Amino acid sequence: MINYMKPFKNLYNVATSNKHYLIGASILRIAIGIHIAFTYLVYFTKRHEIWGPNSFYLLDYTKGKFLSLYSFNDSILYFEILYFLGIIINTLYLLGVKTRVVGVLNYIMIYSLYARNPLALDGGNNILIIILFYLMFAEVNRYFSISKGKNTDSNKFSNMFHNCAIFMCLFQVCILYFFSGFAKSQGHMWYNGTALYYILHVDEFTQPFLAQFIINSPVLLTLGAYSAIITQLFFPLCVFNKYLKIPILIGSISFHFVIIIMMGLIQFGLIMIALDILFLTDKEHKKFYMFLKKFKERRLQGGKGKKHIEKMAS
Repeated sequence: MINYMKPFKNLYNVATSNKHYLIGASILRIAIGIHIAFTYLVYFTKRHEIWGPNSFYLLDYTKGKFLSLYSFNDSILYFEILYFLGIIINTLYLLGVKTRVVGVLNYIMIYSLYARNPLALDGGNNILIIILFYLMFAEVNRYFSISKGKNTDSNKFSNMFHNCAIFMCLFQVCILYFFSGFAKSQGHMWYNGTALYYILHVDEFTQPFLAQFIINSPVLLTLGAYSAIITQLFFPLCVFNKYLKIPILIGSISFHFVIIIMMGLIQFGLIMIALDILFLTDKEHKKFYMFLKKFKERRLQGGKGKKHIEKMAS
């Protein structure tokens, strides 16, 4: 009986002894803040047409279907107060101020905005609103925050809530990738290697000057289709393997960089890259930082040495 319980005891100790993935959670907080700020600010001049009381998506459509603060009143003043309040709350969240409270408020505000007009979204909002809910229970301001160090409670319950929230984020990403890859593998356009050809002909999500280069290359079209399927389908298996973790993350991050560049889906690509980075442990983040630091030092020393040799030669 004791042997059967040992794995559960070890898991409990891991979950309650320390908070894990703190750096990744902080980076994810910043990415979410930028993502939401993009929504508020890029569409600022068109906010009334998209989300206002006289939007093309009528207030009557949201009543009884979506719970949104914007649906409670059709006053322009009420809309403006909510909209600017959302910007302020998100800015505080981005900066890492009182994230336990501000995180809840930010979730309510952005969920209300999304629910007000579900047609004005690019897909990145779907995973964001799920992840933002989980992060309400996590510590996301330990790093890169103006209030870091003020919310570093380390009791067992706090540790467990944080670690469980992060685990749910990681689990959600794995589910998303697997079923996305599985769905692609069932589509004849994907396994025939022609899916990207048709995607790149959609003017709304294409950069014409880049698309033509890929469209005219059957090799790139096939390689892109199959690499997307393989990366997504095997992501959950590879990301927890110490030998395959970094290669699969590099592949996934590169995939979403291409989506940003080729399709212009900046918000979607940003949130997915941040979620990929979340899989890196704090130790791995610090190792990468030290690698970059040493690389920079070697470059500086090499530059100084080269200048010294040139000076001596002259």
